[in-house]
Amino acid sequence: MRKFARMRNAECGMRNSRSIRNPKSEIRNPGFTLVELLVVVAILGILAGLVTAGAQAARRRAAVTKTKVMIASLETEIAMYESDMGAYPETGNANLVTALQDDPGDAHWGGPYHEFKAEELKDGELVDAWGQPYVYVSVNGGAPEHRTRSFDIYSLGQNAQDEAGGGDDLVNW
Repeated sequence: MRKFARMRNAECGMRNSRSIRNPKSEIRNPGFTLVELLVVVAILGILAGLVTAGAQAARRRAAVTKTKVMIASLETEIAMYESDMGAYPETGNANLVTALQDDPGDAHWGGPYHEFKAEELKDGELVDAWGQPYVYVSVNGGAPEHRTRSFDIYSLGQNAQDEAGGGDDLVNW
C-alpha cells in the first residue's frame, strides 16, 4: 500500500515527507562578500591608473607635436617675411611677433604672416606648449649659432633648460 501511496503522490505532484526541504536552507544572501568588493575595487584602481598614465603620455606627445608644428610654421612665415622685406626680423621673440603680425607701413610688407591667438602670447612674446617663450636669434641683430646665415628658433622644452639643442629642446636645425 505504501508503494501505491507514493506513486499516487508522485502522480499528483505531491512530495513525500523525505523530499520536503527546509525553506531556510534555500534562501541565499544576494549581497557581496568583503573579499569580492575588495577585488573589484583593486581592479578599478588598476584600470584608473592605466588610463591616467596613458592620458598623461598623450598630453606630452601633443605638446611636443604642437611646438614642432609652430616652429615649422614660423620658419615658413619668417622666410616669407624675408622674401618680402629683404631681411629677417630682428633678433628677439617680441620683435618676431611684431614683425609677423603688425604692419610697419612698408610697401613691401605682405603680411600679416601670422595672426597670433591670445593664448599663444604672454607679455608680448610667443610661448610654447609649456608656457615658455621661444628663443629667436637672427642675423639681423644677433648671431645664430646653428644656422649662421639665417636664424635659429627653438623651444627649451618641458624642463625650460637650455640644453643647446639636446635633451628635450625642440629646434629648427
